[in-house]
Amino acid sequence: MKEYEYTKEYKHKRVILWILIMTIIIIAGSNIWQYCQEKKEERGEGKEMRQYELVNMLKIPTVEEVSDNPYIYRYNHKLAMEKGLTDEDRLSNYYLCMQAVYRANLEAYLLEVLDIKKLDEELKDNELGFTSHKPENKNLYEKESMMELEFIYLRNNLCIEYLDKEQLKLLDYQLKEEREAVTSELKSMVSETYPEIIKVRDLEGGKEQRSFLYSEIQGGKPKIPNQALVLEIVNSWEYDASGNLLTEDNMQEKCDYLEKIKERKEKEYSEILETEVYILLE
Repeated sequence: MKEYEYTKEYKHKRVILWILIMTIIIIAGSNIWQYCQEKKEERGEGKEMRQYELVNMLKIPTVEEVSDNPYIYRYNHKLAMEKGLTDEDRLSNYYLCMQAVYRANLEAYLLEVLDIKKLDEELKDNELGFTSHKPENKNLYEKESMMELEFIYLRNNLCIEYLDKEQLKLLDYQLKEEREAVTSELKSMVSETYPEIIKVRDLEGGKEQRSFLYSEIQGGKPKIPNQALVLEIVNSWEYDASGNLLTEDNMQEKCDYLEKIKERKEKEYSEILETEVYILLE
């Protein structure tokens, strides 16, 4: 009888201990999840965006990444604020999500009408041995790209605040209601609007800026017409531990090859798109 009571009491204690352990695990897991959510919110990933499935499929920078990037600016904050696309004094996470939908469709359109993918494959298979960036060395434009190319990416800033109300509604609907970023309707809208969305404007001077000084490429800062569509081709160089460039025997040959591509493709792409196209070479 005593043995039975002992066994019963022992089992009861084991059940209580098991419940206690599971409670601790659930509480700890909940706290970790909450911590992760708070960190996401600190990076600008608002609650209102996380609920949409499409957000997880797009490559969306954080608000901080955009705010801290010296080359991503010249947005019309006043216009963006009027259209509900800002969070106080900076672009909102909502803006960046909508922008990512626009970028995905613009890139899909460019892949359809230009031979960018074929050119990327040629660079990948070229016997000169071109090298792309490692993930940790990619800039924000490369990270945002949905083209899944190794060497080529779109370099323009996309100022979606210049879209009209109905066009923004199309992006909003796709972001919140659909599971795919790219549609024929959006590609059609993007093909008609991108010349205004990529245009660089002088917001302070109040005048149309005719050229834009891009970041340093191959030792220079090229001035490019403000309305041009700009692509960049990566040609990553090797550096030693001190940061000095390691000279390659075929370095000049690589540069000459890319210059020929640049000259040929700028002309070809400009004719296809009926707008100026410039290619930056790293």
